[in-house]
Amino acid sequence: ESKQAAAAQAETARRKIDVESLLASDVQGDDGNDGGNTSTSTLFIKNLNFDTTEATLREVFAPVGQLRKVTIRKKKDPKHPGQFLSMGFGFVEFAGEDTAGRALKSLQGFVVDGHALQLKISSQSSAAGEVSASTMPKASTGTKLIIRNVPFEATRKDIMELFSAYGQLKTVRLPKKYAGGHRGFAFIEFLGQQEAKAAMKHLTNTHLYGRHLVIEPAEDIAD
Repeated sequence: ESKQAAAAQAETARRKIDVESLLASDVQGDDGNDGGNTSTSTLFIKNLNFDTTEATLREVFAPVGQLRKVTIRKKKDPKHPGQFLSMGFGFVEFAGEDTAGRALKSLQGFVVDGHALQLKISSQSSAAGEVSASTMPKASTGTKLIIRNVPFEATRKDIMELFSAYGQLKTVRLPKKYAGGHRGFAFIEFLGQQEAKAAMKHLTNTHLYGRHLVIEPAEDIAD
């Protein structure tokens, strides 16, 4: 146990040094551009190792600036009642937009527990205000997607949490079987075209509960 504790401490120290080195090089190479071009203080993180904890993410992102919240999305462990399993993605909220932009620029691809982090600015907190100010038709072209190969243990909430990182969702439907359970695909609609495009682009190679999601436009779906 003492060896494991020592190894854990060494790994924590290594992460701190690596992050500080990245931040230092970022400052030295700063050309005055904020790099992240953020409009929100929250980052969406995917490709997390299932063993990575929220405490580990705090250690990685804390050197960048003040954190408000770190969340890894989890599901119930069917083999161990009362316990939860990581879904491989999460969110980090900073105290300011500039800090989020710096983290996006400096830590994109940073390796944590053997996995390179994939970071993106989350739109879930800012999309509502942007869309409400526009006049959008009832059926907006390019806002609907169909998600195939959805794992049967996934829920509507899982789909919402994954896709809401890219903007405000208008509808989320997970068609059910007559005998119970869903049919393995889902329909979602964003309030904006750019949000739908971003979701398709960034979630194309995403796995949910071990299954590769297949995402396609779905403009022929009836409301």
